[in-house]
Amino acid sequence: MTITPESGLILAGMNRTSDVIVIGGGVIGLSVADALGREGLSVTLVERGLCGREASWASVGLLKPSNPNRRGPMQKLQRISLEMMPDYCADLREQTGIDPQYDRCRSIELLFNDQRYRMALSEEQAAQKMPDGRPEWQVLTPEQAREVEPCVSGDCLAALLCRATAQVRNPRLLRALVAACKSGQVRIQENTPVRGLLIEADRVTGVVTDRERFLADHVVLCAGAWSSQIDQRLGNTIRTYPVRGQVVLLNTADCPEARFTHVIDRQGCYLVPRRDGLVLVGATVEPEAGYDRRNTPAAISKLIQEALSLVPALAGAGVAALWAGLRPGTPDRRPYVGTVPGLDGLVAATGHYRTGLALAPITAEIVADLIVRGSSGRNLSLCLPGRPT
Repeated sequence: MTITPESGLILAGMNRTSDVIVIGGGVIGLSVADALGREGLSVTLVERGLCGREASWASVGLLKPSNPNRRGPMQKLQRISLEMMPDYCADLREQTGIDPQYDRCRSIELLFNDQRYRMALSEEQAAQKMPDGRPEWQVLTPEQAREVEPCVSGDCLAALLCRATAQVRNPRLLRALVAACKSGQVRIQENTPVRGLLIEADRVTGVVTDRERFLADHVVLCAGAWSSQIDQRLGNTIRTYPVRGQVVLLNTADCPEARFTHVIDRQGCYLVPRRDGLVLVGATVEPEAGYDRRNTPAAISKLIQEALSLVPALAGAGVAALWAGLRPGTPDRRPYVGTVPGLDGLVAATGHYRTGLALAPITAEIVADLIVRGSSGRNLSLCLPGRPT
């Protein structure tokens, strides 16, 4: 809904003023709000529910670099952001006392067909070196894979080791970000759905909620799968939709033979081990589910069967929990990051799909540069709002 000065909706209730309003309290919104607060700006973050409890919370915390054969602007941004993540998490731990548990755990992808094996050989060839001189990506024989992780399936043709893969405990990261925001220049308004943008002469001057309006010089849209619903004028420039992802949490406490430390994956399924013996199995990709967060028997059964095909010993594990999240999809699977054409004062940072955690540090840096310094030195050509899709 677009709100204009003539609308009675904006006359009721009180006004609150800050330098910046951030719409959405997921990992992107919290990271952006924290970065802007550190710049000395007063920030109001408005979240429709509880901060960090949507797609960011439902994620499995995997931080894996993209295919080394792909070296476009988006892949470069992701790599830079992943390189920022260790210091980013360490800084949050120092500031808040909450450890996001960043862990460069590495990953092993099991390869079960000739085509994927040939692709893996190409990725190994294109891979850069790690600081210690070893290749970032390396093809292993099945025997070598089982030397690294004895519990993996022996039926694979080969395996692809990625030494740069890492993980975070995303709930802890989100709690750290909330604490960092609250200790700085950020005022957080939870359970406050935004009903529309305040717009005067094509300039966004704030947002309207059920009870009050918030005024600011800049508004940052970080509302995930709900972003394009915030205002009717966003339909052609910010197109987001929900993509359900279901996750199973397994507990290996009673089957130590199923313990492993690397992320184990194949195309379409990944197993993420935690330090406490829990294993996350994810995740489905269901754009047809809409805004339905329910777990379904068919999807959960498929995830468990995929997990057993990768690590057969997990048959003895217990099912600790199930959940689902709604990732913010876009038509071309790329996020919207940048100023929104036709609406001065509005910056988008949304639609990150499955890369919200990985891209949070670089997205926060970009938005802070756009608002504080007027421009960003990063190549945003493929993720600008209003691009053809």
